[in-house]
Amino acid sequence: MEDYNLTSTLIPGTITYEEGERQATIDLCLVTVGLADRVIRSEVDRDFDHDSDHLPVVTSFDLSVKQLSREPRKNWKSIDEKKFKSVVLRNLPPLRRPRTRGALDQYEGEMVAALQNAIETAVPQRIWSPKARRGWDEECTRVLAEAKRLRRLHNLYHTDETWEAYRKARNHKGRVIKKALRRGHRENVEKASESPEALWKMARWARNRNAPAPEVTPALQHPDTLQMTSDTAEKADIFRRAFFPCPPEADISDIEGAVYPERIDMPAITEQEVERAIREASPLKAPGPDSIPNKALQLVTTWIKPHLAALFNQSLTLGYCPQHFRESTTVVLRKHGKDNYTVPGSYRPIGLLNTIGKIMDAIIANRLSYVAETYDLLPVTHIGGRKLRSAEHAIHHIIDKIYEAWNRGQGQVASLLLLDVSGAFDNVSHKRLLHNLRKRRIDEKTVRWISSLLEDRHTRVSMDGFKTERHNVSTGTVQGSPLSPILYIFYNADLIERCNLAEDTTATGFIDDVAILTWGDTTTETCAKLQCALQTAEQWAKNSCLSLLTKQVPAHALHKGTHESRHKTSTANSVGRDPGKTDLQILRNHHGLCATMETSHRRDTSEGDEDNLGLEQSGRLDVGPYVPRYEEDIQRSGCATDYVRMLCVVKRELENAKHAVHQQNAGKLAKPAGKGGQINLWCLQSHVNPSLGHRNTSSPYRTSNLETQY
Repeated sequence: MEDYNLTSTLIPGTITYEEGERQATIDLCLVTVGLADRVIRSEVDRDFDHDSDHLPVVTSFDLSVKQLSREPRKNWKSIDEKKFKSVVLRNLPPLRRPRTRGALDQYEGEMVAALQNAIETAVPQRIWSPKARRGWDEECTRVLAEAKRLRRLHNLYHTDETWEAYRKARNHKGRVIKKALRRGHRENVEKASESPEALWKMARWARNRNAPAPEVTPALQHPDTLQMTSDTAEKADIFRRAFFPCPPEADISDIEGAVYPERIDMPAITEQEVERAIREASPLKAPGPDSIPNKALQLVTTWIKPHLAALFNQSLTLGYCPQHFRESTTVVLRKHGKDNYTVPGSYRPIGLLNTIGKIMDAIIANRLSYVAETYDLLPVTHIGGRKLRSAEHAIHHIIDKIYEAWNRGQGQVASLLLLDVSGAFDNVSHKRLLHNLRKRRIDEKTVRWISSLLEDRHTRVSMDGFKTERHNVSTGTVQGSPLSPILYIFYNADLIERCNLAEDTTATGFIDDVAILTWGDTTTETCAKLQCALQTAEQWAKNSCLSLLTKQVPAHALHKGTHESRHKTSTANSVGRDPGKTDLQILRNHHGLCATMETSHRRDTSEGDEDNLGLEQSGRLDVGPYVPRYEEDIQRSGCATDYVRMLCVVKRELENAKHAVHQQNAGKLAKPAGKGGQINLWCLQSHVNPSLGHRNTSSPYRTSNLETQY
């Protein structure tokens, strides 16, 4: 496969051979790189089964050929910075403070026009080439042209002198190009070490460097008529309807006549805030409809920041978000590793926003984060999307609570349920969000500005070189905005708080993922507590116009593994079914338990759900049996949710703890290589070796030194 650069179209682990109880993957479908991105579906189709032990594999390709029109792009590496700055300074409007919405839009439009005029004047067009390589520079172009010139000369005269000149130029060309490409790669690796975002970008490049970017979108199945369509305009309309659905009305009867606490006053936006937001933005990130990248603002920050500060402050004062900030382009991209690319669910929207608007979004997001941490406006266990907090803190908190339950009295049972929200950001109720912001003391000017930002938005769907007309978007938060994560944290903070109010229950949030942990003397007791927590979550989802998704992850019953605690895990009776509800089966597998939890929200009932749903019993804190399934999902999709990563990290740390205890018993405890000898210790020894005795729990937000621990 490596010699001919072949790729398997089947998902790793797909069963293609069945004989009795034996299953294997022995039948493969291999394609070259040119066909990899044209795969529509490749899966086992039992409709074609002819009673053979080899299962039929159906693979469909989109073989239509279409010449795509490429939008002209600017070569920012060849920018004339001196000319760019002079044009911007010459065309910038006078500094002023608009008093009306129309004047505000006009002022912002004059700044945009000045930047666009400078870009047209000082930035040359980029000549697109399918042979372009990262690291190629003008020196490479020069030596290549010289080598070609001498080769033509030798072909004309065929003398020893012309051959020797060509040979030297050819060898010199090879050395120069190799050095340039190596230098370019090393520069990218150096950039990857500067931030996690750059590191993940490098990882994606390494994973996909041999696969070309997909150029075509295959025929799509209309969700209503189930008819296939190949027309680009119709496909774009299908994507628009899928990405921006009309959500149901939220139940906001509980917020009518609400009385809000005293608000937190916000000072005016300073030029320093504007400069910091511009400096922290990625220079050449894809721009919005105005085609102004962040680098354009970074080159003229000194002169434009007073104008932006005045614009942003007047925008807050008027409670009005300029219309230009609410324009966007929605690019359609494939989700990696999907079975069927004829359905819109196999694609994701990427929102490209106008640069100046994103700068203000970033400033407002930083302010909301600051007041949230300074005034404790959010639950402590709401981890994701907040500074100085990460998935590690969530793992610390959950594991500490589990050990506390195990070490309480004769040892209790802990049960964990992970919830996800379907289309969380797309279905946010604006009225509920604004109510939550006011309830948590956000100042009225900011709330009014956010309200203006969310309404009357417009976007154009872009795919295969085609763009739709402007369409109104009135649902959810702004896709691609740095403000959206912190807004959603304020939106679902009530869910975390309500679950934490229940007895022997704690909820941990990571953006739109929620982990609910309960503990008690028996699994039946924890099951009942999880049922109450799930009912609380359902009521919150109803009031918030959201839908809980219970397909992705199981609930886990965790006990210490002793003989006594195993007897505490008693069999529960099935809960009576409600005709209007579906069942989330949570007690099954290892110990023959049988019980159900009810949920009024949907779940996928496709084949194999009985393996994805269920509260799986474990005699110790070990997620090893579940991680291969999650790792397969990660390999299939190219990414992982935060809680899937969390379970994988728990497994790895348990294995590390086993190794550490083994070395400790042998009189050797190796000090791991780390910055300053620091490592996050989760004290998992009581899981690995019961002879180590009682575990002293520690704060999940503390870093300990190995030397002080031992």
